[in-house]
Amino acid sequence: MAIFFEALDVSVLNMAIPQMESFFHFGVNAIQWVQTVYVLFYAGFVLLGGRLADTVGKKKVFVTGASCFVMASLVAGFATGFSWLLICRALQGAGVALAIPAAMAVITNTFTEPAERNRAFGVFGATAGIGFATGLATGGLISNYLGWQWVFFINVPVIGSAIILAMIYIPADEKPVIKPEHNLLSALLITCLMMLAAWLIHDLGNIAHHFVQYGLWLLLFLAAGIFFIRRERVHPSPLVNFRLFRLHGVITGNIGAVMLGSIFLSYIFMLTLYLQKDLRFTSSQAGLLLFPFSILSGIVSKFILPHLFRTLGVIKTAMLGNTFMGGGILFFMASYFTDYSFLFILCAAACINSFGMAITFPCVTILAVQSVPEPQQGLASGINGTANALGGGLGLSLSALVMQLAATKGWSSYSVALTMLVIIAVLSVVQLGVFYRKNASAPGIVAVHP
Repeated sequence: MAIFFEALDVSVLNMAIPQMESFFHFGVNAIQWVQTVYVLFYAGFVLLGGRLADTVGKKKVFVTGASCFVMASLVAGFATGFSWLLICRALQGAGVALAIPAAMAVITNTFTEPAERNRAFGVFGATAGIGFATGLATGGLISNYLGWQWVFFINVPVIGSAIILAMIYIPADEKPVIKPEHNLLSALLITCLMMLAAWLIHDLGNIAHHFVQYGLWLLLFLAAGIFFIRRERVHPSPLVNFRLFRLHGVITGNIGAVMLGSIFLSYIFMLTLYLQKDLRFTSSQAGLLLFPFSILSGIVSKFILPHLFRTLGVIKTAMLGNTFMGGGILFFMASYFTDYSFLFILCAAACINSFGMAITFPCVTILAVQSVPEPQQGLASGINGTANALGGGLGLSLSALVMQLAATKGWSSYSVALTMLVIIAVLSVVQLGVFYRKNASAPGIVAVHP
């Protein structure tokens, strides 16, 4: 329930963007920060969430994070100012950053056999993929008939129920043997680094107007990044244990998560604008158009994904999923440049909403955590969440930048941004292929179970 609505919350908001633009009187470049702030605060605090799950307790951290998410959702629905909304989105991101790594650690602790654990992670990741697709389908309907505020209010009863069920059914945490060090400074530092990185990318188009100021911010970013790395290497309770990246699949899974996040969030941001501003769909019509693809996503996750795991293994399945992602972007481009706009946008939604996310997200999750020892599963889950959210935030900023630059040159904004996403999808398949070739003789790595 938690991962479904966390994923749904990321995508459901996009279909409400036009209504929010009218309500707050902000343009596209400003309103995209509603999404960017959320994913970057999630990315910034998810490592801390993973670390706390390992030290304080999985159940306690899950309930705390989910409660923070519920309260922020409730307050966001009553927002009357743009700054108020951004603060609530930041708190939502921080709450999810605590809850999701703890949830993944609960799965790891519950399913001890590798095959069962990977199947559980497959269900967990597939549920997230369904949530992403469902959010696109329901966001337009909710915002059109109930108002944009209800994309936040809908979280309250469902996640509230998840909290109650968690308190009843998740086993109580064991008391830590030693008092844990939480390393809050590093969590705040990495959050600032990601926000600054997103702003530096977003502001590249205006660099000529304030070159010196931009250079100073860039130097601050580099200095803070070096300080963070050196601090983590010597800290007794690091947010990022760099030794984890020596394990099979961790680097590949997290690179895949970065690329997947950058492709998907950029895609849904552009899809929302394209459907409602270029094809003149209302938000409810756009939601009804995409709703069947969310149903198909559930079918793919339930019946097709397990078969793919058994026959292809994790790596080849991930390559197939990324191929669907790239194909969907190509169909999006064809919709924009041909007279068959409606047909090709349906093909794009089928490839990405129904197949791409439902297949790829579980794969990169499994790759990133399957070889990590149990005491560090929360941390590994946090790193994977950071990678996905960081990719989403930076992808949104990069897409906004290239669309802005393309407009100044008289080029098609969509074509340039979508071409960038196709390149990322190709690179995703290539890096998975390289990893497969290096580890083809290790069936426990390339298959779903040892």
